[in-house]
Amino acid sequence: MPKDVKTNSALPIPDVRRLIRGREEYVLGLLLLIVACITAVVLHDTDKYAFLYYGDAASHIVKARQFVDSQQPWLDIIGTVWLPLPHLLLLPFTAIDSLFFSGIAGPALGIPCLVGTGMLLFLIVRRLTGSLPVAFLSACLFGLNPNVVYISLTPMNEACLFFFVALGGYALLRWVYEGSKRWLLVCAAAVMMATLCRYEAWLLAPFVSLVAATKGLSAWKRSEQKRAIRMFSIALLSLAGIIFWFCWNNYEFGDALRFAPWNFRPPPSDINNPMRYRQEAVSLTLLRAVLNIFGPVVLLACATGILRLRRVAPERRHLLLPVFLGIPAFFIFTGILFDYVLIDQWWWNWRFVLTFGLFLSVVGGIGLSEFFKKVRSRAVRGVVVASLLAMPIVQFTVPSVSVATYEDASKIFGGLSKYAAGFGEQLRLLHKGGNIVLFTGSGLGERIMVSSGLPLRNFHLIQYPGGLDIQGPIRSGDRYVVIGKVRLPDSREVVDYWLARRELFLRYYDIVFEDKNYVLLGRKD
Repeated sequence: MPKDVKTNSALPIPDVRRLIRGREEYVLGLLLLIVACITAVVLHDTDKYAFLYYGDAASHIVKARQFVDSQQPWLDIIGTVWLPLPHLLLLPFTAIDSLFFSGIAGPALGIPCLVGTGMLLFLIVRRLTGSLPVAFLSACLFGLNPNVVYISLTPMNEACLFFFVALGGYALLRWVYEGSKRWLLVCAAAVMMATLCRYEAWLLAPFVSLVAATKGLSAWKRSEQKRAIRMFSIALLSLAGIIFWFCWNNYEFGDALRFAPWNFRPPPSDINNPMRYRQEAVSLTLLRAVLNIFGPVVLLACATGILRLRRVAPERRHLLLPVFLGIPAFFIFTGILFDYVLIDQWWWNWRFVLTFGLFLSVVGGIGLSEFFKKVRSRAVRGVVVASLLAMPIVQFTVPSVSVATYEDASKIFGGLSKYAAGFGEQLRLLHKGGNIVLFTGSGLGERIMVSSGLPLRNFHLIQYPGGLDIQGPIRSGDRYVVIGKVRLPDSREVVDYWLARRELFLRYYDIVFEDKNYVLLGRKD
């Protein structure tokens, strides 16, 4: 071979930037998917109950399963406080035994919601700022936040709420810039879905309805009746979820406001709260929660974005999106400050501030874009980006900060819930067939159901015993009765009754198992 002929046996190396150009949102989605899946594998390998640490997590997953595996008719499962859509979305996963009893049904729904939310935030910030790097960074600040990742791995309702609010915000932005009523229809549908996930979204419905109705009135005055009717229909659609919930509670329980907090809020004596939820103490706790979960740099970027918002959104209609994303956080913060939503110095329920992350991600992205336009130094930009991305490291390494949602959940599971899970495993070994009545309190009873590995149709959970319900097992001839010795608000009556009348139960039942927390009674032959 001639010496002047050059050969190159190495394969050509593709230009990474050219490869991902135009596909940034999909790269982001893949990144979020990988991180969430790896986190799920690590947590589940560490503790098989990691996805069910929250007290409500087991209750939510049981609620979803009961549509297909329960002693109750499936429509009676809907209500009373919890909105139904997350349970219906969980149903396909909880119907599979392996996903239900392992708790993996939670991440099976939550991870797609997390990925979708991150991609929508990317699209929103890119549309507002025109900067791909800022959009990518802003979406990562929310989607890779360890607190958001963990809550998305549980069967809690937050992940569904994040997705539908982000979808509504993206559709609203497209409508503002393009004027197509199709996007306003998508926004109203997303809001309707969000109002059936969590109550934080309820203020979004009248907001979108007002926007659509205003456009409808303008069209009506211009004699554009068809356009006006379409706008009025969109306004009604955004309210449809709330209207349905009022009607359902009135039909099922005879009280349209049956879900209202004053019907279910425990008395002060049932709350372990030495601070007594004084407003000034809760305000400080709320501020600390926001700082620990999102970090001070994100808050500074958000403050910059608010100051520069008029330049990015010069017209009044352009302000609709920031207001839209801020409404759920405003709703929940107001509820916390007025004691309708409980949060305390031990981080219980710090997950309630996560919705604020949607607002911070978008408005903070605007602030970062404006900052990077003013500061051209790569070193300064690098420091800012590094400071933003360092927050997860701080949360993993600094105990006083920590991953609040995980710490919160693990504290809840570390006490009575852990004993309930252990008792459920014991029950699986002792159960010889037949129905099981649970006098344990609702949260612990549902955790026993999951950990037992038994079909839920075997269980009858007495949540609010009283009167003749207390003697129901004797009258009905149920095979097993479980009495939780710990006096919870919805089990105190039955525990006091039966522990004081132990000899009455022993006429019909033998003690199969007993420890300091539970008594398992088996029916005499």
